[in-house]
Parts: sequence; C-alpha cells; structure tokens
Amino acid sequence: MKKSSFTRDHLRRFLAYYKPYRGLFALDLLLIAVSSGAFLLFPLVSGYLTGEVLSSFDGETQRRLLWCGAALLGLILVRTASCVCYGFLGHSMGAKMERDMRRELFAHYERQSFAFHARHNPGSLMTVLSNDLTSMTELFHHGPEDLLAFLIKFPGAFFILLSINVPLTLLVFSLLPLLTLAALRADRAFERAALENRADLSAMNDHTEDVLSGIRTVKAFGCEARELERFTRRNDRYTASKCRFYRLESLFYDTVSSYPQLLTMIAVFFGALFLGNGALDVPVLVTFLLYVGSLSEPVMLLLNFMRLYEEGKAGFLRFFAMLDTEPELAEAASPATLPDGPKEISFENVSFRYDGSPEDVLRGVSFTVPAGQTAAFVGASGIGKTTVCSLIARFCDATGGTVRIGGVDVRELSFESLRRAVGVVQQEVCLFNGTIRDNIRYGSPEASDADVERAAALADLHSFITSLPQGYDTPVGTRGIRLSGGQRQRVSIARLFLRSPDILLLDEATSALDYESEAAVQRSLERLAQGRTVILVAHRLSTVQRAGCIYVLSEGGIAEAGTHEELLRRGGEYAALCRLNQL
Repeated sequence: MKKSSFTRDHLRRFLAYYKPYRGLFALDLLLIAVSSGAFLLFPLVSGYLTGEVLSSFDGETQRRLLWCGAALLGLILVRTASCVCYGFLGHSMGAKMERDMRRELFAHYERQSFAFHARHNPGSLMTVLSNDLTSMTELFHHGPEDLLAFLIKFPGAFFILLSINVPLTLLVFSLLPLLTLAALRADRAFERAALENRADLSAMNDHTEDVLSGIRTVKAFGCEARELERFTRRNDRYTASKCRFYRLESLFYDTVSSYPQLLTMIAVFFGALFLGNGALDVPVLVTFLLYVGSLSEPVMLLLNFMRLYEEGKAGFLRFFAMLDTEPELAEAASPATLPDGPKEISFENVSFRYDGSPEDVLRGVSFTVPAGQTAAFVGASGIGKTTVCSLIARFCDATGGTVRIGGVDVRELSFESLRRAVGVVQQEVCLFNGTIRDNIRYGSPEASDADVERAAALADLHSFITSLPQGYDTPVGTRGIRLSGGQRQRVSIARLFLRSPDILLLDEATSALDYESEAAVQRSLERLAQGRTVILVAHRLSTVQRAGCIYVLSEGGIAEAGTHEELLRRGGEYAALCRLNQL
C-alpha cells in the first residue's frame, strides 16, 4: 500500500481539535506534571531515608523517620489523586474530540454526491467513522499525557543522576543513542504495517456489508459457501497484516522494555567498581539504583506513545484523506430559494456524461413542463430517463446546458429549498429501521400523530396499519423487510403527502409491484399528483398514457414528444414500444 506522509499541515489540523477543550487539556497536562513531579521526588526521599536518616541512630532518628514516612505518604496521595483526575478528564476530553470528529465526518459523508457513495462501499466509510476514530481518541488522550510524562520523568531522572555521580550516569546512559536509532527505524516499519492493516480491515468490512445487506440473494443462489470462502480470505489477510504489526511491536517493545533492567545491570557493575575505589558510598549507590530502576516507567510511557502514535496516525491519515474529498456538488455562495406553489421545469440544451464514460447519456435535451402539469419519459433501459429525474433533484449536475425550476437554475438554489420543493418516489423504497410512524414522519419530524394518520389514509395505508397489533408503532425491520413491496411504496407515498412537495419525481414507482398493489399505489399517486408538477418515468402504458406530454428518449436525445394519442397516430418510436408491449 502506498505510504502517506504526516505533514506539518496534518499536525496543525490535528492540534485544532484540542481548541474547544484547551482549558480541560491544560488542566490534564498540569495534573500530569504534578504526578510526574511526585514520581521524581519519591526516590529522592527514599534515598535520603537510607542515606541520612538510617545511617545513624540518635534521638532525632524516630522523628525524621516519621517525617519521611509522611512525605512518602503525601507523595503517594498526590500522585494517586493526580492519576485518577487526569485519567477521567483525559478520557472525557478524548471522547468529546472523537464525537466532534465523527459528527464532522458524518456531515461530510452526507454532503457527498451519489457518485462518491457509488465509489465507496458503506463498509469502508464505517471503518473510518468507527475504528479509525477510536484509535485517534486514544492518541488524543494518552499521546500528550505519555509524551509530557516521559519528557519530565526521563530527563528529570537523568539530571538527578548527574547530580549524584556524573561518570556513572554517562556510563549508564551510553546505550541511549542505540535506543533512539532503533525507535526511529521502528517508527517507519510501524507506519507501513498500521496502514496496511487498516486497508485490510476496510476491505473485510466492505465484503461483510455487501454480503449481509444482500443475504437474500446469497441464500437464493445457494452461495453461502462461496461467500464464506471469500470472507475467509479477507479475514486471513487482515489477520496476517495484524500479526505482522504485532511481530514488529513485540520485537521492538519487548527488546526496549528490557532497557531499564540493562541500565540497572550497568549501574550495579560500575557502581561496584566505584565503591571499590571509594568514589561512591553505599547510600548514594542505593539512591542511584532507585532512580535507574524508576526509568522503566518513562520508557514504557514512550513505548506506549509510539504505539498510539502509529495507530492513531494511520487512522488520522485515512480520516483526512476522506475529509479532504471535496463534494462534487456545491451550493452557490448566495443561494436562491423557491416560493411555494407549482413550478415550471425546463431543460435547455442539457447534456450529461458520467465520470469516466466516453459517451453522453443525455445530449442536447430541451423541454418545458408547465407548472402543475405531468410529463412522462419513456424509452429503452439505460437511455437516461432516471438521469432526467436526478438532474432535476440535483443528485448530479449537467455537464452541459441548464436545468431550471421556476425559472431558476437548480445550481443557484439552496439545497434546503430544492429538497423541500422536490419529492421523489423510486422503484426501490428506502425505509429505516424503526416504526411505521417514524418512517412516515421522516421528512416532517414536527408533524403530529394526526397528520401522520391523515397522510397514511391518503396513501391507502391507514386501514392496513390499524389492523396490525402495534398499529403505527409496528417496527418495519431493516430496510422495511417486514412489509411487502406495495406497503413499503405506500409508506414512502404517505411520507410525501406529509411533506407536501411542489414537484413529484416518480421514477418507476410501480414497476416492481403486482397488479393489485400497483392499482392501490397508482390511486395514491394520483391523489398526490393533484396540483403538482410531475415528472413520470415508467414502462407500463397504464402509467404514462394520461400524462399531458410524453417524451420518448433515444440515443440522440428526445426522439418524439406529444400526448399518448398523438404519438400513436404518428407511428414512430412510441408506437413501436407500445406494439412490443414495452409500454
């Protein structure tokens, strides 16, 4: 996997997330400093106890022992209280920063176009939103704490040891350059391993999301064993990359964690030599050894920081790679709003081409649908009928020409105004995991229960809902799996009755239904269409023949336009489609 570098700009953006919590952050670091100070004083008091208090016994010994005991107890209490407070405050700060970043990324996902979501599987988006941000939270919290504690404890112990005995200290720390070199080399290896592991995790989550969301298809084709095998390969690849990371971690951490013990061995060996020539006495050596032994904690803090840094950096780079993806559809700097009421829709020489496609889906398309009228679009599959709806709703932008609603270019409208004015009913209905009431109320959260029931009645759904044991509080299941296709479609129509948009885009709204369900849905749609501008995409003759104008799309754009009767008399492409029973 290509390596991403952590730049100064990344660091600046990383630190910006501390800004709302700088007071809490400062308090957290202050408590770390207090705890680290108590850590450094503890061996000093212990050394004084062995070197001064216990060197001789007289009338002052007992009193000095009590004072030393009280000092040690005070240091323990101060350090414990500091650790408890910064542990809670730091974790709370990290959780809040994670919350802020998760909200920012989720909002960014929502701003992205359909093309973005077509390129990125929900599993990979979820991986960044959950796993990557969680690892970053640990870095946000523990990273500065561990680094500050190390910078206080390790140099502090070093300078105290220098004050005790310079030659012995320099001998003990002679291996420090080797430790630094090993840390720098390990950092690069950890970064590569962490990024590779995150990529493998994302791929596994992508596959898992695909299979579980399409479990009916998997079972219908008896592909459970094949999908299990595919999942096993991705799971094995993820596990292998994780094991490579753990191997590097174990090799480096377990080797470096023995560094304080090695320092103690060197201190004992050379300390014995210094004792022999009288350059050092036993109490001083005991204090020296206490400080050398205490170095194990700052070394472990450094190792923990390195682990959190690499895991957090991998997540942070992926987070910003996603966040830096600019939305393909942007709102105008000073967007316009649409007044209430039916609106005219016009296409002026509109062309559209998907990214990477060598040919236009639409080419030079022009038409006008008067306010309050219904226009139908027919033609072969893939000819651009759904694209017409997508351009009106601005799910994508035309690559040429202008789409206008009420005389205003849709690119000049605010997204809020456009979404309020346009309602979409598609072939595949999206219901959310909740109750029927929740799904009807989805587009109008302020609506009352009476409004919800009125909308359901207009959609021919009220009697069905009230026949259920839980009525409007009946759960629909994931993606509405507990309802039939016709019932799901009527829930989506009730949702639009409640929202009451001025423009309706009916994109194959009944094509997947049986005739009985289609008739019920069609009646609901006819009620919904009254007084509204309607764009209708359909294959069935019964659906399009009452439209005020029918447009026949072909590869060259609009091949024909007219009423059902006019187009039949003309004997062109529309008549041919009717003869082939494609309408």
